[in-house]
Amino acid sequence: MALKNPLAGRGGRKVLEGANLLVYTAVGVAIVVLANWFVSRHNHRWDLTPNKKYSLSPQTTKVLKELDRDIAIYAFDRQRRFGELRDVLDNFSSVNNRVTVQYVDPDRQPTLAKEFAVRSYGTIVVASGDRHFEAQGQTEEGVANALIRLLKGQKSVYFVQGHGERDIESSERGGYEKIQKEIQNENYVVKTLVLLQTPKIPEDCALLVIAGPRNDYLPPETETIRKYVAGGGRALFLLDPGVPLPDLAGLLAEWKVKVRNDLVIDQNEIAQLFGASPSMPLIMKYGSSPIVEPLARSATLFPLTRSFEIETESKAGVTAESLCETSPDSFGVTDYNPSMREVSYRPGKDVKGPLTVAVSGTTAGEGEKKAEGRFVVLGTSALAANNYLSFQSNRDFFMNAVNWLSADENLISIRPKPPESQQLNLNPQQMRRILYAGVLGLPLLIIAAGTTVWWRRR
Repeated sequence: MALKNPLAGRGGRKVLEGANLLVYTAVGVAIVVLANWFVSRHNHRWDLTPNKKYSLSPQTTKVLKELDRDIAIYAFDRQRRFGELRDVLDNFSSVNNRVTVQYVDPDRQPTLAKEFAVRSYGTIVVASGDRHFEAQGQTEEGVANALIRLLKGQKSVYFVQGHGERDIESSERGGYEKIQKEIQNENYVVKTLVLLQTPKIPEDCALLVIAGPRNDYLPPETETIRKYVAGGGRALFLLDPGVPLPDLAGLLAEWKVKVRNDLVIDQNEIAQLFGASPSMPLIMKYGSSPIVEPLARSATLFPLTRSFEIETESKAGVTAESLCETSPDSFGVTDYNPSMREVSYRPGKDVKGPLTVAVSGTTAGEGEKKAEGRFVVLGTSALAANNYLSFQSNRDFFMNAVNWLSADENLISIRPKPPESQQLNLNPQQMRRILYAGVLGLPLLIIAAGTTVWWRRR
C-alpha cells in the first residue's frame, strides 16, 4: 500500500511556501543585522557622489592629522537641522580623536551661545583653549579655514604696485580679487606696497608678490628686492611675455634663472580637449618640489606664458629647479611682442620644447641671521587671474607656492573644492537622438511587444 505524502496537495504546497517565506525572511533579517554590526564596529563611510561632496580634501585631512592640541567644533542650529550639519562635521572628528563636535540648539543652551556671541542659526565655531573663530559658512572649506586661522598666527603678503601690476581689488576677468580672497582665507593679511615711494620692505612682510608688471622696475627697486631675499625674505614673480623687463631679468639671473623673451606655443592635442588654445600650455609634467608634489596626475593651465632657462653652472648658496614643463610638442617664439599676428615655429630661431615655465629656488642667507631666502618665478600672471583661477589645479598651484614661500609647508596640498552642480550638456544632435529613442522609440517598442504577445496567444 502506497504511503501518502502529508505535504502533498494544495495544503502541502501552502505549508512549503510558508516555510520558504519564513526562511527567506530570516536570512534577510540576518543579513541586515550583520551589515549593521559590521558598520558599527568599523565606522566607515563611503562617498559615492561624483565630486566627493561628503569627503574631506587632502589639505583638510593633512591639517587634522598634524594637530598638536584639542579642538572643539560647535554647531549652533535648530535641533531638526543637525542631520545636515553632521554630513560635513562628523568627517572632522573621524580623522583625529583630538577633534570633538558638539551640536547645540542656541534656544535650549543660550548661555553657551552667548559665550561665543552667536547671532544666527547655522553658526559654526572652532575653538581651542581661550581662542575661537567663527567659520564663514557651513562648508568644509569654511570650517577648515577657521581651523587654520585658529592654529596659526597671521602673516602679511605684500603685492607690489606702481608698474601696472594686476589689481588685487578688481573683480574683472583679469583682476586678482579671487586670489586675494583665497590668500586671506588661509589666514594671511593682504597688503599693497609701492617701492617707488618707499624703497624698503616692511618688517612684517612674509611674502612679496610681483604680479604682471607692465613696466620694468628701476635699479633701486630691484636692489631692494635682492637685499630682502638675501636677508631671508620670500618673493613670488609672475612675469608676462611681451613685456621687456631687463632689470628684473638681471636680478633673476643672479639666482641662475634666465628669463627668455618669448611666447610658449604648445600644440599638444590633449590641451584641446580642455578647450585650451596653443598659446595656453596645459601642464602635466611637474618637478620634485613640495609645491607641485600634490599635483601629480592633475592639470595646470599657463595662459600666455614665457619660458625660463636654468643655468647649469653652480653659484655659491643658490639653488634653482624647474617646477612645470610643457610638452615636447611646444616651442618658444623668440623675440615675441604682442603686435605679432601669426606665430609659427622657425627652425634655428625658436626654441623647441619641453620648456620650463615655472622655477623655484633658494639663496643662502646674508648678514647675522643667515636665514634662507626663497623665490618662485612664473612665466605668466594670468594663471591666478579671476577668469583662470578655477581651472583644474591653478588655485592649488598658486596657493602651494604661497605656502612654501611663507614657510607654511603643512598647508601644501589639494584644497576643498566648492560644491558644483552636476550638469549634462547636450548638442542638438544628441537631443534629437534622445527624442527619437526615449519619447518616440520606447513607446513604439512597448506597443510592438504587446501586439506580438497578443497575436501569439490568439
